[in-house]
Amino acid sequence: MAVWSAVRLSRLGGRMRIDPEFYQPHLLTYERELAQSGLSVVPLGSLAIHGYRVIYENTEIIEEPEDVTRYVRFLQAAQLESGFPSISHAALGWVSRSDWNRYPQGRIRPGEILIEVKGSAEKVAIVPEDFPNETLVTGTLFKLTANSALVDSHYLLSYLLSKYGKGFRERCLTNTLIGFVSKEELYAIPVPLPPKSVQKRIGDTVRKAIAQHSAFIAGIRDAETLVADTLGLHELDTTPTTTYSRKFSDLNAANRFGAEYFMPSKQRALDALASKSSGTLSEHYSSVRKLFDAADADPGDSVRNFDLTEALEPVLDDRVPPMLAGEVGSIKKYFETNDVVISRLRSYLKEIALVRTSDTTPSVGSSEFIVLRSRVQNNALTPEALLIYLRSLPVQTVLKWSQDGSQHPRFNEADLLAIPVPIVILKMSHDLRHLVNRALEARSDAITLLDNAQAEIERLVYSE
Repeated sequence: MAVWSAVRLSRLGGRMRIDPEFYQPHLLTYERELAQSGLSVVPLGSLAIHGYRVIYENTEIIEEPEDVTRYVRFLQAAQLESGFPSISHAALGWVSRSDWNRYPQGRIRPGEILIEVKGSAEKVAIVPEDFPNETLVTGTLFKLTANSALVDSHYLLSYLLSKYGKGFRERCLTNTLIGFVSKEELYAIPVPLPPKSVQKRIGDTVRKAIAQHSAFIAGIRDAETLVADTLGLHELDTTPTTTYSRKFSDLNAANRFGAEYFMPSKQRALDALASKSSGTLSEHYSSVRKLFDAADADPGDSVRNFDLTEALEPVLDDRVPPMLAGEVGSIKKYFETNDVVISRLRSYLKEIALVRTSDTTPSVGSSEFIVLRSRVQNNALTPEALLIYLRSLPVQTVLKWSQDGSQHPRFNEADLLAIPVPIVILKMSHDLRHLVNRALEARSDAITLLDNAQAEIERLVYSE
């Protein structure tokens, strides 16, 4: 849809920008509202003690190494959630310790605000105090340390997530193929500064939101620990084997000839699960392949479209806003509430989530998702229990060594559905449902608190 703005010639090019995106009507409205708010408005750069974006050369990111002393963790933008300013610890990559020595400016520090400055440049988060030591941060994220004498860091975080902060961050984007935000553009973002007492009140609300989100993460972790303890497979040997032999009949039966597929640690995991089970996942859940094609839909209809990275947090809900069906660019899969979706691409990321969307708008997602739906009513294996079971070490070991391909490794849904389901998982299924739902309640509280903080900032700036 075309939009237009009327801008005085004297206002054009002040920051070497004459592109129409810089002067979108809603951004000009935001500027006027800030100017008329009665608040002190300063550029973001004046509130920063330190800010840096690292440019790495020839850095290789790997999964968890055998000898962790030779490597340090590496935070990528995918580990920042798009709907909440949190950082996932689970899927951190690893880089050589030589990179730690070579790029000291890339070392992450608690309290830093991380701002995505490449691609969609949508995500913002603050580094928690308990974040893993010795972690480097990707050059896709800008690291900013706020001056606490001038601004509450959590107030600043909330502002950057408000409609004003989002709008001005979006305005910073340049380039056509891959969006990029320069330090100069980022530091020019206007920031309203209410009294410190007001900043602290808003900042404290954000801190409570982050604490509730941490409770959500801890609740999911408690459920995972319960599964691990109940399965009693802590001593399961998942170490890769460099050489081993298998019968040709095994290869022929599986129609697979890749050595990794027959990794002994995978077979040990399958044997351990099978010894405790009475059936496979396919007896409880089926893979649903109902497809959505924008070409066949009414372009004016709305859908919720979920990308793979949104399943880094184990729930897909109405936080993702609807979009026009005509704007969906590729074939998707339909989801329904209480489905469990799992990405078949790069299993180590654990992109596994419950679908908890309302029925008012159809939900669709990447065709790389395998959509699992209960075969029977009152299934002994609840979706919440399935979510936690799929994240467990034995299952993840099976999926890891079921993948095919080097650049974009994927596992087949047949291998997923053939995984045994231990009887003890069925017996504890409702306990897991309770733990997961309690964790999701904490997440809902966190989102409400964060929304309240952003709404208060928006009321401070403009109130009709």
